[in-house]
Amino acid sequence: MSNFFRQFPKTTYDFGSTGINRSITDLFRFIKADKDLFDDISTYQYYQIRHGDRPDTVSNDLYGTPNYYWTFFIVNDQLKDGLTGWPLNSDEFDKYMADVYSGTAIITAPEIVYSTYGTDIIAEYRNSLANRFRIGETVIGSLSGASGIVHSKDPQLGQLVIKDVNGVFQTTESIIGQTSSDSVQSHDVVAYIDAPHHYEDSNGLVSYNGLYVNETRSAEGQEPWVAPGNLTVVSNLNYETAINELKADIRVVRPSVIADFARVFEQKLKS
Repeated sequence: MSNFFRQFPKTTYDFGSTGINRSITDLFRFIKADKDLFDDISTYQYYQIRHGDRPDTVSNDLYGTPNYYWTFFIVNDQLKDGLTGWPLNSDEFDKYMADVYSGTAIITAPEIVYSTYGTDIIAEYRNSLANRFRIGETVIGSLSGASGIVHSKDPQLGQLVIKDVNGVFQTTESIIGQTSSDSVQSHDVVAYIDAPHHYEDSNGLVSYNGLYVNETRSAEGQEPWVAPGNLTVVSNLNYETAINELKADIRVVRPSVIADFARVFEQKLKS
């Protein structure tokens, strides 16, 4: 992105309060494209980033030169932090998912406390992972004898994320912490990549457990780790795929005005 940063003016800064000012690029200079450049819907169009596209190749496709790649980072809020907002290609996405979502998720069986109010039964969700188990401790399955290290836990979703797993954890067995001596009953065991990220109802509203806290039930026995009929499970893979696909839709400056856009931008930077 060297061509992009050359457009920014220089300023001086005394690193470490040494009394010696150094010339640096003024990265704090920021221009809002809509307000400061072109506040006109006809200036922009939308582009669907394809597999393997890079900012410079998209610029070349649109404008016949790779040199306008920096405009994408000006006119899209999701790209204000740089390439972290650019969609991953399939190989990059697979590597990201393998790095972030490796391991096994043990879906636990939280406690439900029921209270009766008139003719209604209120189910209060009390997660059994709150203040239990230690990150980094070894856990062992009481029936399977499988073991692993607690990497993280999600009290809302009732998930223990286990890495360095030896053996296969089973459903409906006690998971016992070897340092804390805490234990919990497993309800399901899945690859972390396939574990629930959240639940959504028919209106797209998000719930981070399968039971809305203090939700009125007509009968006891509905388990909170099972999504009620009006909730859909969104897995970690589904969630990250959707996020990555959303990043592929970007706003771009129309080719007919790109030269004027770049000229005005540079003038604003120097003013």
